[in-house]
Amino acid sequence: MSAAAESGSTSSTNTVGARAGRTLGWGLYCASSWTWCIGMFLPIIMLRRFGWPGFLVFAIPNVIGLIAFGYLFDIEKARAAVVRHRTAMRLFSLATVAFQLFFVTWMALRLQLPGGMATAVGIGLGAWALALMMIRLTDATWWKLGSLVWVCSIVLFVLHLLSHGAGELARRPMSGDVAGLDLVALAPAIVFGFLLCPWLDGSFHRARIRSASPHTFMIFGATFIPMILFTCTYAIGGDVLLVRLVLIQLAVQATFTTGVHLREAWTGGCDSDEQVVRRWPAALWLPGLAIPLGAFALTADLSTYLRFLGLYGLVFPAYVLFFMIIGPRRAPDARQWILFLLLLFPAGIAFDVGFVGDRPLAVPFTVSLILLLAAIFWIISSEKATERVAND
Repeated sequence: MSAAAESGSTSSTNTVGARAGRTLGWGLYCASSWTWCIGMFLPIIMLRRFGWPGFLVFAIPNVIGLIAFGYLFDIEKARAAVVRHRTAMRLFSLATVAFQLFFVTWMALRLQLPGGMATAVGIGLGAWALALMMIRLTDATWWKLGSLVWVCSIVLFVLHLLSHGAGELARRPMSGDVAGLDLVALAPAIVFGFLLCPWLDGSFHRARIRSASPHTFMIFGATFIPMILFTCTYAIGGDVLLVRLVLIQLAVQATFTTGVHLREAWTGGCDSDEQVVRRWPAALWLPGLAIPLGAFALTADLSTYLRFLGLYGLVFPAYVLFFMIIGPRRAPDARQWILFLLLLFPAGIAFDVGFVGDRPLAVPFTVSLILLLAAIFWIISSEKATERVAND
């Protein structure tokens, strides 16, 4: 073989290796960015209430939704979605950062550390400050950092198994404390949220564009499963076993996710030109207002957690359904935003009654109402489109 041929073969091998490494790295980045206070706590609630069927209702649509994203969006569709729905994606990231900061502060408060509320607030502020220091990292650094965070979580998982056993992986029966009919009632909202929320996650669009491979999300799905199984090992009696290894896991993952979404909210998403896309300085401080929610007795409880969850089970997936699937596939104007929020109001009340008020049979009404409104919206949009074509 000639030297030129050998050089070409080596270059090709290096290119393939770099592409495979990027695909793997961005998949691990997504697995780390998606392991936050839903994946690190909601499985515990589902296990306590419904046993393993509850965990499966959480896990299966979750994994399907994130894998499907990679194959539904190619690079151009991902770029177009970021441009068209930039505001909604920024709001998604703002809410996600606020959720993490509330959760970290709430968990710290439950440790009953010396200093009480002040210490919990300090820990929440510390997670926020660390995330702020990360936002200017380059994409190449982010996927490597995400990969490192994933490896750290797996190491913590193994160490926790060796130190404390399998937790609910071994102990939880097939049934929980609540009747199975309630799980059937809650399932539509859980499926609705996990299938559609990935569409508004700016970090997913960034990974899809940068990795240039849909298989990134297959890796994502496979590597996310051990992350939520880790959650099951520190679930005990329907609560979190707050030991050292678990606290490290909660702190590392929540801080990483906070940094990921602070960046998305501040910059406006992947490939944003600073001269064209206005930065959101408020995105860097506004989520910090959630820290007191995790510190004051009035709000530092499960009901606040579940109300945050309502954003991902109702508001964000409803936006995707209305404006990214059945609608004109463009960002809503101010009038449409107002109408959309007004339409969500009765559904939000039903959602709150179902999840926070522990009346699960209200949840199918919530999802049915959203689907009915979406059907009406689709009919109106189709008629307007037909009129425009006729006028042209």
